[in-house]
Amino acid sequence: MIRPTTPDDSAALIALAVAAGMFPANETEALGKVLADYFTGNLDDGHVWVTDEEEGEPCGVAYYAPDPMADRTWYLYMIAVHPDCQRQGRGTALIQHVENALRSRGERLLLVETSGLAKYDRARAFYINCGFEQEARIRDYWAAGDDKVVFRKALNAD
Repeated sequence: MIRPTTPDDSAALIALAVAAGMFPANETEALGKVLADYFTGNLDDGHVWVTDEEEGEPCGVAYYAPDPMADRTWYLYMIAVHPDCQRQGRGTALIQHVENALRSRGERLLLVETSGLAKYDRARAFYINCGFEQEARIRDYWAAGDDKVVFRKALNAD
């Protein structure tokens, strides 16, 4: 079941991000700060966290927010599914949930960024399978030899 994220989910979502390989266990401080800022209202308007849960435990998460400098353009900043729950359609369901929420508001464009490293091949294939198009590649963005790959998906025809 996909639902709004609550403050009680924070520790489980940080553990999920570590298990999914998004963060090393000793580098989760920034993620914890973003979650804390979200729940205390210290982020700009429009930021949204949603959690997919099974039997009361978070097994997936998505975080998205508007680009304040663009017309109805949004970024999917994070999507993760616990390894025990991957390959079950949960990531696709999270993406569809985000897209449907944005479409219902008349939003125009959804962007997502990832790494060009080989270990992110599955992530890039996932976005393509969800209907995203690769829009850009910025060489050596994250580090020397680690490109930023930007995907886009049009949400509405206007």
